[in-house]
Amino acid sequence: MTTALLVLGLLLTILHHADHVLRVDHSGWPFRSVVTPFTFSLLAYPMILFALLGPMRLIRERFAFLAIGTVLTLLAHAFIESPQMQYAMWADNRSLDPHAAGLHNLANIRSPILGVVAVTLAMALNVTAVIATLGMLIDALRLRREAGG
Repeated sequence: MTTALLVLGLLLTILHHADHVLRVDHSGWPFRSVVTPFTFSLLAYPMILFALLGPMRLIRERFAFLAIGTVLTLLAHAFIESPQMQYAMWADNRSLDPHAAGLHNLANIRSPILGVVAVTLAMALNVTAVIATLGMLIDALRLRREAGG
């Protein structure tokens, strides 16, 4: 089950990052000329891939990387790009981020439906990351118990 959740998390991460690029205000290098938190969020891919494909003998390390990525994702969605910001960039075609005043989404459209989709996607990513992290913790504890230590 953890593997399926990690694959789902990887797919949601790709879709969420595509949304970042299209919203523009919370994008960054390599899609804009500035380094932003988005740039560092691209580290999610090696972290998820390590959690997904890493050797079983490194289950603790795989869990640790996944847990760190999950916490950073939750913090980013709470403090850097809130659901209100995600929604407004699509619904009103304007950024609520004071550092991105005057920016519009890449399509230059107003779409409350896309705003709802963006928020739903981010929340689905949050929930999937938490559940996958808990699943990996359970897997690690089970392996430890089976190994007798």
